[in-house]
Amino acid sequence: MRERFGRWRFERGLKSCRAADIDLLRSYADAEWPSRDTPIHEARLIALDFELDGLGPRAHVLQAGWLPVTTRGIEIGGACSIDVRSMRRLDADAVTVHGIGEDRAQSGEALQDVASRFLRDLAGRVVVAHGASIEIEAIRRISKALFGIAVPVRSICTLALERRLSPNRIGNDGYRLAAARKRYNLPDYQQHDALSDALAAAELFLAQLTRMAPVPRLGSLETW
Repeated sequence: MRERFGRWRFERGLKSCRAADIDLLRSYADAEWPSRDTPIHEARLIALDFELDGLGPRAHVLQAGWLPVTTRGIEIGGACSIDVRSMRRLDADAVTVHGIGEDRAQSGEALQDVASRFLRDLAGRVVVAHGASIEIEAIRRISKALFGIAVPVRSICTLALERRLSPNRIGNDGYRLAAARKRYNLPDYQQHDALSDALAAAELFLAQLTRMAPVPRLGSLETW
């Protein structure tokens, strides 16, 4: 039922994008979207991470990082890492985590320019992220504020997959990105840098696929 509702909401969101008088949104909606029966090795994916000023409903994006992924590998040449301009007073606790202070935030690129870039790159692709609901809700909130439409996004959450693959761990710490990567003998990376975290999630996803047989279909991996 949840998947059916999610797909209905996604298609409804695309319909709203097509009806908008905005080329960016119409192009996004008209992209070639994969069916749920697409073998995962044929799907076009994109790993994405945002660094936010906290986790509250009004938190804003300070940095965005993304890069295309297929099961054949990670397309480093398509990687983007962009600081997003913010003139707000930043949450001190969040600054401690991501290290982006107010001076750096004020010199970032305009949110609308960054959003236009990642929406062009996301068109026709399924987002891969660790804790993907954070990125999905941020995109919906940003696009609603900028364009008047909450752009729908399809996603694969590596955190949710890890809970399926390693279901008996107690607490949440064992499912964090760095902890999950250790179980696949993946190297340590700098955390809380958007592009580094996107790359880390992409590598984790490819490693998780090695524990799945037969080759899964896209629909069995998506999170709704």
